[in-house]
Formats: sequence, structure tokens, C-alpha cells
Amino acid sequence: MTRTMLVAAVVALAGCESMGIDKSAPSVFAPPGLDPKNPNVFVVTTGASACADKHPSIVVDQEPLYFFRAANPGAFPITWHLQTRGYSFVQQPSIENPTAIDTVKTRSAPGEIHSCRASGRNMTCINRNQNHGLWKYTLKIQADDGCNPEDLDPTIAND
Repeated sequence: MTRTMLVAAVVALAGCESMGIDKSAPSVFAPPGLDPKNPNVFVVTTGASACADKHPSIVVDQEPLYFFRAANPGAFPITWHLQTRGYSFVQQPSIENPTAIDTVKTRSAPGEIHSCRASGRNMTCINRNQNHGLWKYTLKIQADDGCNPEDLDPTIAND
């Protein structure tokens, strides 16, 4: 049993290396879902060397980012941490604030998630945490080699 677990751990670590994950970052091995205020972001490729064959994709370790308003009173930052070497968040003069999504059960307030900015391998937005609802945000990532992944539009939920 111990030998099987050791082999599984070695395989998992080897897999991180093949994905180009920066294992020195403190949050890489935290279980997903424990801290939605600090989600990890990865770029996954096929491993091919030619850009046309890489097919890079953005993956967030939590979808949606879910916040219970009672457990998180007041405003707080959400900081996405890009874990894959060779990529960074696109730095724009103004990152679009997440878009409110109206559903049958709730009407999401615009401006609830605001003041978004990116710098290198981190992106931060402020969650006012005053309203229930859903907000769609966009992750834009660029590759050092120019083989950029398509943007990803995951969700933030306040309950």
C-alpha cells in the first residue's frame, strides 16, 4: 500500500514537471477549492513543440469561484495565480470588470466585482460581496513564445 502511494506521488510530481508548472510557488499543491480568494491558473498544452500543434488551453482549479457572503463579510480581493512557466496575464490599460449574469432566480448587480488589474503572473479583482449573483470574468494570457491560448470566461458566484 505504501509503495503504491509513493509511486502515485512520483507520477503526480513528474506530471507537474511536464506541464511546466512552477513548483516553487507556495499554492501549487494546495487542494482545489480550499481558497477561492486565491485560485490557481494553469496553461495546458499537448506537449508538442510547434505552436500549431500545442493547442494551449487555460484551466482554473475552481469553477465557479464560490463565495458565501456570511462567511466573507465586506469587500476582499480575489487574486488569480498563474502557475505555468512561460506565460503571463495580458497587461492592459484597463481590464474589463466581470459581467453580471441575470438568471431566473437572481439579478446580478453590475460593479460587484471591480477594479481588475493584471501584473505578470497575478491578476486581482475586488469583490464588494454585497449582492447575491453570478459574474462572468475573462482570463487573457500570453505566451513568451507567442503561442497564446484562447481566452477563458469562467464564473464568480456570491451566495
